Amino acid sequence: MTDGHQFNNITLGGRGGTNPGQMKIYSGGIIWKRQGGGKLIEVDKADIMGVTWMKVPRTNQLGVQIKDGLFYKFTGFRDQDVSNLTNFFQNTCGITVEEKQLSVSGRNWGEVDLNGNMLAFMVGSKQAFEVSLADVSQTQLQGKNDVLLEFHVDDTTGANEKDSLMEISFHIPNSNTQFVGDENRPPAQVIFHYLMTSFVVITST
Repeated sequence: MTDGHQFNNITLGGRGGTNPGQMKIYSGGIIWKRQGGGKLIEVDKADIMGVTWMKVPRTNQLGVQIKDGLFYKFTGFRDQDVSNLTNFFQNTCGITVEEKQLSVSGRNWGEVDLNGNMLAFMVGSKQAFEVSLADVSQTQLQGKNDVLLEFHVDDTTGANEKDSLMEISFHIPNSNTQFVGDENRPPAQVIFHYLMTSFVVITST
């Protein structure tokens, strides 16, 4: 094709697993269509807020953040695709692609990075995982030091997958220096309040 690049077997990631499909990246934006029909994602170039690459086991993952806060993850790119698409995004779309590193240390303590409606858990300078706050259905304070996030049921992505992330809990000790509280407002309440002002969910305390 003369305008852009087309790929097969590119998976769209989600809490419920992955779905394979075809992807086209061209001067006007991005199109991904699920294999066998069904779900279609179209992103106009003007709506793209950021693009990232991450090396994941056996392949590479392309992350695309758009204006309404959604963040798409597409996996299945070869190493040579990374350099080709990085140049294409820069030269044709005027978008600078950033590189993220994946943490594989297995540590379960670190820092929370809140960027728009994306919550990333960082171990040092590397990302352990991230979730979209748009998927959150409810948040709860549990005791003085824990914040629980519950997620909407994902009935579209990964319909054939047996497992899906339904909830996740963060322990925020009073000694942390990222979300500083006081005697009347512990750090867990600080991050809870931030989450509640960032998106609309059902709350339970």
